[in-house]
Amino acid sequence: MQPTWRPSQSCARSCRRGWPEKLFDGALAYTHGPKRNPRVLDVADIELGTGPCPGEALALRWADVDLDNKPARITFSGTIIRIKGKGLIRQEWTKTDSGYRTVVLPQFVVDTLRRVKAEAVDNDLDLVFPNRDGGIWDPHNFNRLWRQARGEKFAWVTPKTFRKTVASLIADEYGPQAAAQQLGHANDSVTKRHYIDQPTEAPDFTAALGRLSG
Repeated sequence: MQPTWRPSQSCARSCRRGWPEKLFDGALAYTHGPKRNPRVLDVADIELGTGPCPGEALALRWADVDLDNKPARITFSGTIIRIKGKGLIRQEWTKTDSGYRTVVLPQFVVDTLRRVKAEAVDNDLDLVFPNRDGGIWDPHNFNRLWRQARGEKFAWVTPKTFRKTVASLIADEYGPQAAAQQLGHANDSVTKRHYIDQPTEAPDFTAALGRLSG
């Protein structure tokens, strides 16, 4: 049985060491065609360290990033959607009002964003993670690349796994309402139902079980 949450940060870090150029623990080796985009692993760092939906992470703009603030933070202010007849657009608002949020960054996310910024090429939408042509990165293409990168060892890890990891860790330390705020939920009911990993609690049967003592 595979774990349902809390993938170690080593997932993205280990993939980075073995991908995109060579075989990593079940990941398909690069052989031909356009070079694989290593930015998929940088997006994974953002997802693991802040808990956004994939569309929110890919909609992140440099205008939403404040690495000089103490502590550093980013604001999720939009998402990527597909409109019939128009294709992909960056929607200038999140899925819900509560999704519009500012989150504080752990140091490994700050380090990733500083490196990405140093290597970035300007694009018309100011996107932190554009596609190779400087346009919108299709979330479906991102998911496909992630499946290639994770290999067999991390085959159970999806973008939702990162989101559940963030929710469960924060809920453990600060409670479910804090986790809901981080994920951009209006209240903690959705967070608890779909994102916080909690064991099922059995009733108290000790009166019956105690008779086994003899």
